[in-house]
Amino acid sequence: MKIEGLKIHRKLSWFVAFFSLIVLIIVSLRKFLDIYNFYPIIHLTVEWILLGSLIIHCVLSQKYLKLWWIRIFKGLKNERSRPIYILRLIQLITNRVIIILAALVVLSGLGYYEWYAESIGIVIPFELHVYYDFFLLICIIIHVGVGFKFMFIRKRIKNRCSNLFIIIFCCSLTLIIIFLNIL
Repeated sequence: MKIEGLKIHRKLSWFVAFFSLIVLIIVSLRKFLDIYNFYPIIHLTVEWILLGSLIIHCVLSQKYLKLWWIRIFKGLKNERSRPIYILRLIQLITNRVIIILAALVVLSGLGYYEWYAESIGIVIPFELHVYYDFFLLICIIIHVGVGFKFMFIRKRIKNRCSNLFIIIFCCSLTLIIIFLNIL
């Protein structure tokens, strides 16, 4: 069944996933390279592009996929469709958590800038920015892993190698994030 506009949604989804990886790399480079003068401009630009893409992705997801809680819980009752709806439930939960954490990352990140702290006041301390960012990236990894699973289902690739790829991909990215946050 073809849904009009779903192809654009999928391309945007993978753009958001790829851009999230870019953000991870840029955030990590700050610890290893002496680019502090140039870093805030890059970081802000990439974060705002990611945030805008994320908002568009969420709107298109609701429009084309119609992922509503009631629909997912009804799908979970059907034994044949239960595995798909479990994945959809994971996607919906991580989607909502990503939205909340993205807002917290932005608000806590603004506390770094003096103009924001002086004009509006610090609502969320900047120290929490790193923690929110860590959990945001973990949720994005889980969300992208489920997206890979749906891509493999659409391509009719249902074997252990595809599942193993998803597990290794998600675990390796999670370990990288943990390692970079420990440094």
